[in-house]
Amino acid sequence: MKSLVTASDNITLGLGPKKCHIITFGCQMNEYDSQTMAQLLKDEYQPTAFIEEADLILINTCSIRQKAEHKLYSLLGRLKALKKKKPNLKIGVAGCVAQQLGNKLFEKMPHVDLVIGPQGLYKLPELLKALENGIKHVSETALASDFKIPFVNAPLPKSGQVRGFVTIMQGCDNFCTYCIVPYVRGRETSRPSNDILNEIESLIKQGVKDITLLGQNVNSYGKKGPHKDISFPKLLTLIDKNFGKDIRLRFTTSHPKDLSDELIDCFVELKSLCEHLHLPVQSGSDKILKAMNRHYKIEHYLEKVNRLRKICPEITITTDIIVGFPGESHDDFLRTLDLLKTVRFDQAFAFKYSERPGTAAEAFKNKIPEEIKSERLTTLLELQNQIGLEQYKKMETKTVKVLIESHQGKKLVGRTRGNHIVNLTGNEELVGRLLNVYIERACHHSLNGIIVH
Repeated sequence: MKSLVTASDNITLGLGPKKCHIITFGCQMNEYDSQTMAQLLKDEYQPTAFIEEADLILINTCSIRQKAEHKLYSLLGRLKALKKKKPNLKIGVAGCVAQQLGNKLFEKMPHVDLVIGPQGLYKLPELLKALENGIKHVSETALASDFKIPFVNAPLPKSGQVRGFVTIMQGCDNFCTYCIVPYVRGRETSRPSNDILNEIESLIKQGVKDITLLGQNVNSYGKKGPHKDISFPKLLTLIDKNFGKDIRLRFTTSHPKDLSDELIDCFVELKSLCEHLHLPVQSGSDKILKAMNRHYKIEHYLEKVNRLRKICPEITITTDIIVGFPGESHDDFLRTLDLLKTVRFDQAFAFKYSERPGTAAEAFKNKIPEEIKSERLTTLLELQNQIGLEQYKKMETKTVKVLIESHQGKKLVGRTRGNHIVNLTGNEELVGRLLNVYIERACHHSLNGIIVH
């Protein structure tokens, strides 16, 4: 959990007397949605770093794993006392948990005033006006199959922020059996390419130099929804043509079944596209992949990885893995370990399977006991930590271009094109600069370097 909108962030939300505090659970898409809400409220609310000062508290939620839902209820329980002290305080729950629970949230937590799903966040100002006019509870959780993403001026980055995120599509049509996203974010819909270009241009004017395109499955951009003007590779080409000299370009997340040869070629053809791909595999077992409804086999996944590394040898590949999916045998788990040894991911984000209400896997039999899931996760992480360190050690003694993103204490933190985090010593004035850095030492998840003049 982290506070996204605070005074220290220097996000301008207007000079009105009301104060707002936004708390974000979850992924980059949730962070982006929180920034969008901040932009929508900028004429009425100013930020506060202190939750006790807020006239409006918004909690933007994630329901991918059960743990986030538990955090929400714990936080709402603590806010109940604050609401008693400040009866005029408005508390809103946004995001995927809000979409999933809907008006049931009012029953469980009567002190909540507002419930708003991912598609409904664009109606936030009018819903707040309804509360001001005396309506006790307001909600917007309708999912439209033909949903059009409204254009909002680029979400305001933090002062001096070097990285920016742009949502290019919402929703998902893949219906992986473990995933709640299609039920809480709706079906796939793409934004018009002109809106995306305008938002990128706005971020560049605010000093952003590293931009990540966001979507549940960016590879299928342009295929479905009201806007089907160009394909994802053509969108990348258009961005590179217009802004390639000004930015580093990244995207997440990709579905392996939609990783086309045309998209793979972009890593060589487009100068701004960074040599990093996050390609979730989820399991090394074809049996489990079929149960997950992933629509590919391991041999096909490996073919794509091999082609990527053939045409772009320096590319870093990261992935997501779920252990303990229903029906996962010891042999299935060993196949996942073998996949790690074969691909040698630079990083793998691994999680124990978390059952989500409403998904197809909720009804699956042969559930894996919690202690076995924990053992498997520990074993997998130990192996991946070893592989990851060996991959990172390949960077030692190299001099690479590092974009400096932040200054923490006496340390600078930067990022390579391959998405390696680099720690080095330097002054705050270097934030936003692209520097030559000699890599002295590799750690498990970062690099240590010195500036080369």
